[in-house]
Amino acid sequence: MVVIRQKLVPEAQAKKVTYGGINKKKKVVVHGTDNYRTGADADAHARLQYNGNSRSASWHWSVDEKEAVQSFLHEWSCWAAGNDKGNLEGIHVETCVNADGNYKKTLENTAALIAKILKDEKLTIDDVVQHNHYSGKNCPREIRSGNVPWSDFLKMIQNAGTTQTPKPNTDNKKCRVLTGTYSTIQAAENVLDVLKYRFSWVAYIEQDGSEWRVKTGTFTGMAAAQAGANKIKTAKLAQVANVVAA
Repeated sequence: MVVIRQKLVPEAQAKKVTYGGINKKKKVVVHGTDNYRTGADADAHARLQYNGNSRSASWHWSVDEKEAVQSFLHEWSCWAAGNDKGNLEGIHVETCVNADGNYKKTLENTAALIAKILKDEKLTIDDVVQHNHYSGKNCPREIRSGNVPWSDFLKMIQNAGTTQTPKPNTDNKKCRVLTGTYSTIQAAENVLDVLKYRFSWVAYIEQDGSEWRVKTGTFTGMAAAQAGANKIKTAKLAQVANVVAA
């Protein structure tokens, strides 16, 4: 089972990095992020798109060992395949390869997600292709290297279990994460850079007397904010990370 949630890119931003809602939805295209940095998980890639990707690129799904996050509805033609044909007929799924992730579990989640997409869009296993199919790019790199043979991955899709449908989110409280203090502004700026450029979060530095702390942008729901706080602590960016009302 894979947990699914949406963080859909606002329409004004979506129009800058897609062909619009004209996707023929004939193929499911498997990619690898090639982003091995700590913290470069599905949430980070979804936030990157939501906040305005500086690259001329877009994709429908980001998947890691915890969840699959949808950035675009399948009707949108994303810029991911390397050519117009793939962009105009593909549903693009990025598998995360971050150093602090569990790649085996990520592939299991990706397989479960694709099994659901095939069912929803009335496609077959023969409609699942690699990014390489369209552009010749060595992507998804890990699968193409033989780490997990493509034939094995297709079997994983066919054998995938029932996808877990997320419960409706009834917690709409806006929250932020506030770190403990740092003795120098440079230390705070180092953490800020990770949150902004590695996690793709909105974040700020606040002065607290003679010290500094970092505050994130808003999360919707206490659970999402607490997951953000845990991510900061897991990455060893702060010993203390508190959730506060926005």
